[in-house]
Amino acid sequence: MPLLLPALTACTDGTDPLPAPAAHPRFVLQQTVQTRVTYPKDNYTQSLFEKGDVLGAFVLSGSNTTLPGERSNARYVVTQRQEGGPLTLEPELPQDAFPADAGYTYIFYYPYKEGTEFDDVTHLVEADQRSQARYENSDLLWNAAQGTGTNDNLTVNVAMDHAMASIVLEVPTEMMATDAENNVTGTATLKNVSRRISRIQLQTEKPEHGVLTLRNSSITMQHFDSRKEDSMEIFRAVIPPQTYSNGLEMFTIETPDGEKTYTSAFSNAPLTFESKKYYLFTVTETGLRFRGIIDNLTDEGDYYYEY
Repeated sequence: MPLLLPALTACTDGTDPLPAPAAHPRFVLQQTVQTRVTYPKDNYTQSLFEKGDVLGAFVLSGSNTTLPGERSNARYVVTQRQEGGPLTLEPELPQDAFPADAGYTYIFYYPYKEGTEFDDVTHLVEADQRSQARYENSDLLWNAAQGTGTNDNLTVNVAMDHAMASIVLEVPTEMMATDAENNVTGTATLKNVSRRISRIQLQTEKPEHGVLTLRNSSITMQHFDSRKEDSMEIFRAVIPPQTYSNGLEMFTIETPDGEKTYTSAFSNAPLTFESKKYYLFTVTETGLRFRGIIDNLTDEGDYYYEY
């Protein structure tokens, strides 16, 4: 039997040997504070992917064009080979495994949507984001990355980031409508925003230059948390990057005495809501306060600036 082994790797009848299998990258999903999906209650910004999540994927040549013969918008699944090991992204179908090349750009986005093109993405955020599923469906994430190492051992670190802007609203618990057991039942609504953005190009660093439609829309925000230590209710919503002017009805909350609406009044208007950033507002009896842009809340709150 050992005498037959050479015949498996080399031909003795003059024909060419079988080609070596094509190399494929190893896609390692980085769980950063800007990633996604399960949002821990002790942090507004931290979010994590979970096994089984499906992402859309593209591979581009050095000229930012798709490769002939490679599937566009392939489905890649978050996988964990062993308990405690890293999360990786693997093709749902073996034939969709991308070739390895350090000069290629690999693009991933979430949530997956049929018919998506990497250079002309349209995204619509939900008008009702109260449920976790609707909030997550609104929170478009993406990453464009290149690999490190040789082509036969290429690793691509995928660090997903938010293409949308996030609005966080804090309201004193005593100002919210409650039921007979003092559970908060009142809602918070973000008003006069655009819900649809199109012509996003995922190969760029920041997908800011899309076309906004569905203007003057309202979004029912997710009741994210009840912060007991200072009796605050936390609401949030995601919106496309856009500019917001003064003098607009911005938030409406349901209080024990009915609805109460707050109007935008920024010190530096208009205010531009950018992708990747979280904008913190607080409602009090005296009015609406814009507290600033949240950088990282893992250390109890850092802000780029505060009003």
